[in-house]
Amino acid sequence: SWFVTLYQYNDRVATGGYAPGRVWKYSYAQIRDLNSIITALADENALTDAQKNLKGEALVLRAFHYFTLVNFYQTGGEWNKIKDLPGVPIYTEAVQEGNGRGTVKDVYAQIAEDYETAIPLLEGFNPSSPTRVTQVAAKLLTARAYLYSGDYENALKYSTQVVNETTLMPTTDYTKGFADISNTEWLWGVDITTETSTIYASFFSVIDNYSPGYAGLLGQYKSIDRRLYDHINGNDIRKAVFEDKEGGELKVPYAQKKFRDQSGNFLGDYVYLRAAEAYYIKAEAEARIKTPAEAKATLDIITNARTIEGTHSYAWASGKEELLDQIFVHKRIELWGEGHGLFEFNRLEKTINRNYEGSNHPVGNINSGDRALPWHDVLRTFQIPIEELEGNSNITDTDQNP
Repeated sequence: SWFVTLYQYNDRVATGGYAPGRVWKYSYAQIRDLNSIITALADENALTDAQKNLKGEALVLRAFHYFTLVNFYQTGGEWNKIKDLPGVPIYTEAVQEGNGRGTVKDVYAQIAEDYETAIPLLEGFNPSSPTRVTQVAAKLLTARAYLYSGDYENALKYSTQVVNETTLMPTTDYTKGFADISNTEWLWGVDITTETSTIYASFFSVIDNYSPGYAGLLGQYKSIDRRLYDHINGNDIRKAVFEDKEGGELKVPYAQKKFRDQSGNFLGDYVYLRAAEAYYIKAEAEARIKTPAEAKATLDIITNARTIEGTHSYAWASGKEELLDQIFVHKRIELWGEGHGLFEFNRLEKTINRNYEGSNHPVGNINSGDRALPWHDVLRTFQIPIEELEGNSNITDTDQNP
């Protein structure tokens, strides 16, 4: 599988690492093109509504790429610990000389400015499909960025708006494969067609254990961590999207069946953003700056929506730190496989440890050297690609990540 070295934390160095160069080059190529659009639409007084919407989308996407970059190429963590650490180069014009890294705080300031500018520009923009970025999607991404930068007031503000402006999917839809962009909860995604499908290079090829791709055909099965599975109550529909310890039809313990391409032809749609995330951002912000009761009430809404019959049977903690730990766990359960895990572990300074008694992680792929990876471990952060160090005079070897 393409992702074994990433799973082993062995694909993060500047020379020879595939992923560090790929993420950096792709993100900055997108930022360059987005900067061209934003510059061309600079005079908002002269723009049509459609042009304002387009500029808003471009600003959201630029912020999204900077968020991705700063979280891959610098560690997350408690804001006061990370804000003055080196960030990533910021560009707001299409053609510029290479910039230095600046700070994490600089990057998040640009992210916030882009999102805050974009939101009013997206007013009234209602495309027929969430393949385009709408105002409510922008609000959720904004809430996420504020959560990561420790601005819990604004994280609460925007996540509350998203909760009030969206609808959670029916419980029965949770087991339908997460492959249909018409799902009422999806706020942003890709509508895969015969023209856009990448077949064996597709998401479902590597994630769907039942597809004739890398996962299903070659046996590169994807599973939930046993400890996380054990946290899910039996009356929770989310338990049904994973095999139990017996492994079901595949005989693979805890194999995922959340993502299922029912077409059989790699036509499953991709989900980038769901309304469910807003509930966990809101609950965390409430636990931090409001009251445990408010956080629990928010958790009750999303958890009851995932309950097969009646109301949920989870017991929320009374203490702040214990409640925050529960929010972290339930957010992991809800958003499993949707691209949040590493960033969340880094932001909350959680140790990553796959080497435990009863672990279902493959032997030989457990951590690096079978050891736990604490929050500050260098293996959890990409190095800057060597091409950037060689081609940008404002980033030198001394600016490189360890």
